[in-house]
Amino acid sequence: MLVIAAMAAAACKDKNDDHEGYDRETVNSCIYEIMGTYYLWNNQMPQQRRLKFSDKPDAFFESLLYSDDPWSFISDDSKATNAELDGNPYSMGYSPQFWYYNGTDNVLIMVEFVYPGSPADRAGLKRGDIILDIDGEAMTPENYHELYSKTSAIYTLGTYNAEKNELVDTDTKLKMEAELVKADPSLCDAIFNVGGKSVGYYAYGAFASDTSYFASMDDVFDRFKAAGVKDLILDLRYNGGGSIITAGHLASAIAPASVVSNHEILVTYVYNSILTKHFKTNLKGKELEDEILYRIPSNSHNADIENLYVLCTNNTASASELIAIGLMPYMNVKLIGSNTFGKYTGMFIFDNEIEGCEDLDNWAILPVCMKYANANGLTDFDKGLTPDYKVEDDLLNAYPFGDANDPMIAAALDVIGGLPLTSKAASVHPFTAIKRDGSAIGNNLIIRMK
Repeated sequence: MLVIAAMAAAACKDKNDDHEGYDRETVNSCIYEIMGTYYLWNNQMPQQRRLKFSDKPDAFFESLLYSDDPWSFISDDSKATNAELDGNPYSMGYSPQFWYYNGTDNVLIMVEFVYPGSPADRAGLKRGDIILDIDGEAMTPENYHELYSKTSAIYTLGTYNAEKNELVDTDTKLKMEAELVKADPSLCDAIFNVGGKSVGYYAYGAFASDTSYFASMDDVFDRFKAAGVKDLILDLRYNGGGSIITAGHLASAIAPASVVSNHEILVTYVYNSILTKHFKTNLKGKELEDEILYRIPSNSHNADIENLYVLCTNNTASASELIAIGLMPYMNVKLIGSNTFGKYTGMFIFDNEIEGCEDLDNWAILPVCMKYANANGLTDFDKGLTPDYKVEDDLLNAYPFGDANDPMIAAALDVIGGLPLTSKAASVHPFTAIKRDGSAIGNNLIIRMK
């Protein structure tokens, strides 16, 4: 996207590190100017005279946010943030769900999936495993994120005994040390035979911005095309979002060939009044179009899919929701699962690598800078997208990705085959999911600035 460097840099002063290694007023002044220019709700920001530029940058940033904005966030480690967005995090290599146990403040982790070759994979951690404690310390609302973020730890696994309604320590201990993980989001693909026709299945973990991962996606869709797949089950149940470029590449692999060749509109962007006026005043033709809408790009690996069945949960957010609504005007799209997260906004990332933002030091800010709508104007789905077929995900009795016995996959196959939905009730258990933080990196649509 266009960088309005002069506007963003107006208050960035010469660096003068204080005892924390940076000057708070310098960083905060830069944050204030960026937010005043790019933030979608800049007209809701408090008056400058009421702000404390001497606050820590994270507190200062939070003080600028619109009360109905749960998504914008700030990081004190821009390099780590960019690595996670790229899909190359320094981590154990598994995707967690955090739950409260039995009406208490005790927290446990259920494993959504594990990246192949990661420390978690080598240690033997699997999808559906329950983590009871880390380094022998029970998890609570106050410490679970800190424990989960350890770079070296011993994990204690357990199981749930439904008859006794209790967690059981299995005496299984897994030692793991974090490392740079190549988190290829292509988790699993398969082809099912349903009534004599080939049905594709593709589990996609995150819209990482590292385009080197496109190769594995391309291979999958080449296989689908060769097999004559016209019905695709797209498993986005744990995909919280990510790069618009990656979302566009996936959309162009799926969409009908005519839609791709015509470069139809995937989504349009709505900005604040300052950016809208700037774009319309200074840009013409294609330059202006590139700033206000995103068209489906060309893709030589397009599989020309006709029917799309998206597996979704409350953890399906942002770019994942964009895929679903963006393709709805052009093909048959059905949602199978539970209501999605409900995030129809996108953000730029600002760090010291962006011209005019050098004084952010090691901080990175990701404010909401636009909302998106599909070609028919669908947006503002703050309660999430409602599934066409309601099916509960069941991590307690998890099947591997691509297994036809998985309740959500089985439901999709029934719908495609014209059969009544396979009825399988989700496990009854005393766990309550801790709602995923709306401002987490994984729940956001990221649009890299040009």
